[in-house]
Amino acid sequence: MGLSVEPQNEAVDLLRRLVQAPGLSGQEAAAAAVVEAQMLRLGFDRVWRDEVGNVIGERRGDLPGPRLVFEAHMDVVEMGRREDWSVDPFGAALRDGKVYGRGAADTKGSLAALITALGSLERAQIRGSLFAVGSVGEETLEGAGLRHALEALQPQGVVVGEPTGCRLAMGQKGRARIVFWARGRAAHSSTPQLGENALIKAAEIVRRVESLPLPEDAWLGRGVMAPLFIQSEPLPPLSSTLPHACQVVYDRRLVLGETEESVLGEYRRALADVPGWELAVEEVSFETYTGRVLRAPDFHPGWHMPPDSAWVRGAVSALEGAGIDPRPHAVPYCTNASTAAGEMGLPALIFGPGDIEQAHVPDEYLAVEDLLRGVEGYRALALGLPLALASQGA
Repeated sequence: MGLSVEPQNEAVDLLRRLVQAPGLSGQEAAAAAVVEAQMLRLGFDRVWRDEVGNVIGERRGDLPGPRLVFEAHMDVVEMGRREDWSVDPFGAALRDGKVYGRGAADTKGSLAALITALGSLERAQIRGSLFAVGSVGEETLEGAGLRHALEALQPQGVVVGEPTGCRLAMGQKGRARIVFWARGRAAHSSTPQLGENALIKAAEIVRRVESLPLPEDAWLGRGVMAPLFIQSEPLPPLSSTLPHACQVVYDRRLVLGETEESVLGEYRRALADVPGWELAVEEVSFETYTGRVLRAPDFHPGWHMPPDSAWVRGAVSALEGAGIDPRPHAVPYCTNASTAAGEMGLPALIFGPGDIEQAHVPDEYLAVEDLLRGVEGYRALALGLPLALASQGA
């Protein structure tokens, strides 16, 4: 590692303080205070919170160049069952070279690494402006919080921090939450012929959905359509009544070129001869810790950067120069980059320390070695990507 002891210690200490500041989506105020204080301590030129609660810090360079955003989300998922953890989920225990706790890998490690990296650069090294963003709400609604920051900052490129094992991800599958409603007619369960059982109709919907082939492309692989939830109405404890409605919720993983219209159209055609049903992309909303309500359809497109583009080649070169094997690839999970690249059309990459297999599990951890490699990687990208954008005329 080329880092001096001071930034190494800074990164580990920041990660531990972030883990000790838990917060679900809409409850990130404690983590935001840690992020804001660290940016100020490291001498960022400007540090502020926007109206939805994103924390943004700017490092201005002495050299002309683009505006680049380095982002990671501050929120985490529920800890799950406490008895499944062998450590305090929010204690940030440092043991055997690993920091343990909810969010250590997903994705407070990336946040700690990128803040440390940008804060360690000399102004004479920086081209343009580098922005570190701790975003809100990713675990509930990808991209909604980050979009607010990107629309204000108008960057020329975005690096999203997620656990990639410090490999370079130049694309990802998208994600959609699709809800089917089957409509029926209630009747006593002793005389089902007098009603229409919505659960039976929902079963037919599931059968047809499961029989449909899923699209595939060379970059992102095959799409996925996985059922998550089924619920009929009326709910127990009411008994002896045929359900008059049944809801089935699916998680769809999207490949390149799929839109909300194309995906829903596929299922409408497959179910055209089935009476009494509806479908839609679920709309999700949450209230940020600043009191703003963010609301959007839960549809996040897949995307991929051309591997021969100056943007990707510049990132590969920068990481290799730092002694990091980038091995460019696409990830199967969804991130805030769906908004940056898939919706807003910005050059984007995903990069960060840690393993995605650590996300959302008991005893989640991030190895200190990975964290420090992430700091080196972000430093390299911050210095190399402005040159790459200049070479393609951005």
